[in-house]
Amino acid sequence: MQRSSSSPELSPISSGDGAADRVWRRKQPQPVAAIFIHAGAGYHSVANEHVHLSACSEAAKLGMSFLRAGASATQAVEAAIKYLEDREITNAGFGSNLTMDGIVECDATVVDHLGRSGACGAVPGVRNPISLAKLILDASSRPLSLRRVPPNILVGEGAREFGIEHGMPQVPNEQLVSKNAKDRYLRWNEDLKRAEAKLHPSNHFSGRTAEKSSAGDYEQAADPAGQSSGRDHTNAILTGTWNEGQPDSPHIPGTPLGENGSPAGTAVTTARSTPSSSSRSSSYTLRTPNPLSYVSAAFQGRSRPSQKRPKVRKSVSDDAAAFLTPLTGTNKAPSPAASAHDGSVSTAESDRGDISDDGEKKEEEKQPLPILAGTKRSRELGSGDEDFVTDTVGAIAIDNRGHIAAGSSSGGIGMKHRGRIGPAALVGIGTAVVPEDPEDEMATSVAAVTSGTGEHMATCIASAKCAERLFHCTRRGPSGQDIEELDESALMESFIVNDFMGHPGVRNQPSAGAIGVMAVKKDLSGISFYFAHNTDSFALSAMAATDQQPTCTMSRLSKAHGVAQGARRMRYD
Repeated sequence: MQRSSSSPELSPISSGDGAADRVWRRKQPQPVAAIFIHAGAGYHSVANEHVHLSACSEAAKLGMSFLRAGASATQAVEAAIKYLEDREITNAGFGSNLTMDGIVECDATVVDHLGRSGACGAVPGVRNPISLAKLILDASSRPLSLRRVPPNILVGEGAREFGIEHGMPQVPNEQLVSKNAKDRYLRWNEDLKRAEAKLHPSNHFSGRTAEKSSAGDYEQAADPAGQSSGRDHTNAILTGTWNEGQPDSPHIPGTPLGENGSPAGTAVTTARSTPSSSSRSSSYTLRTPNPLSYVSAAFQGRSRPSQKRPKVRKSVSDDAAAFLTPLTGTNKAPSPAASAHDGSVSTAESDRGDISDDGEKKEEEKQPLPILAGTKRSRELGSGDEDFVTDTVGAIAIDNRGHIAAGSSSGGIGMKHRGRIGPAALVGIGTAVVPEDPEDEMATSVAAVTSGTGEHMATCIASAKCAERLFHCTRRGPSGQDIEELDESALMESFIVNDFMGHPGVRNQPSAGAIGVMAVKKDLSGISFYFAHNTDSFALSAMAATDQQPTCTMSRLSKAHGVAQGARRMRYD
């Protein structure tokens, strides 16, 4: 079934002197500021879910406060991501994963409404890499002497020195290392030594002995002054965190974990989750019901020539029904006992239920879902109270002038090589903006940010591909040819299944490809927000200037579905 385009038809205007055009412009609806946040795709435990959603909510509120004060979209993106970088719950800024040498090296990117970017990669000694990326973006538009071209991406020590030259505070490495990040480093270092010892019994790994790691190993590598961060956080949230969807990150099931806890000032449920509907409900009540809230629904994957598409769980708002293909299947009354792990999207409203593709209520899952559906190793990981989050954080904002901007930040893969650049630092892979065409009467533009397996996303230029698909309304068709697709749900599904998972460079890799994508398309009729992921869960929030509180959602993937997705439509008055 096909729907009509979401953009309203415009009567042709012919005017020799442009007077009619000026009258039409005066009648254009005023843009509504909005901000959209994601805190990473992966597995978010039910016990800690409210902590992730709280971080998304607070980041959205902070970004919106900037937008309401008249700040630009790039400033709002910086403020929101900076808040997430300061939260230990994310792998960005403070508390990031460590390199093999025990150093925090971060990546970040900011892209403005014109597609101009500023980025930093593998930069040490910076607490808020998103601010450094914004600094590089701002400096890139200022001319240099002798007609030199200002950089828009800097890495390593060069990026750090650039920050110093422009007055950015530098911090010692030990002040960027949280207790949880240090504990992960020690455990993973021991795992790595054991793995190398099996491969090379007679050799030392990187000059290190195969003895058991201790706190002294980290202190020697990353804290030569013998100082610690002084932050006394427990391990419940971050002890199992992975970054960027790496299914082979060094973790051995059964590794002793710390006691449940949370960052300072945050309460975390200490009881282990059970299969009961009461304990597994993932509702996070942040505000009163709003007509633009997400509504969970199911649809049956439509078959297309020469393509085999998995069943997909999608979630759309009431307003989205006007521009998404109508859902198929029987829609029964929502059930308040819907499972948090049944593929539905948990939202700010607790009375949303879940209906399976055949109209029957799905049964409760007995075990937490894997990081990546279908990977054997991912099903062996940890307990239900552990998080395994591909936690590149991202934000997209639209300011009062209608300008769109996007940004991403990440600490990278745990135990990575020094100097490794991740997708959060690469324009078109982790962050992308397709600017509006000056001759486009609808002033359409698209932004996309991703979280997932960085090396796999680089292979298919993930964020740029997704943004272009939405901008041009196309999907991959037979023989790799682009074909028109007006159903945005089918478009987002095809992007993950065909453009990402079906890419030869991803399909033929020994490690599985994981991705979560958040995208925003705006024109003169309003704003369309989309997300999709093939990981177990994806934490997001959205807030318009007309909203009192953000709408937060923890989208979860069912074992019966290969892709979960959702959408929200904000129409201008």
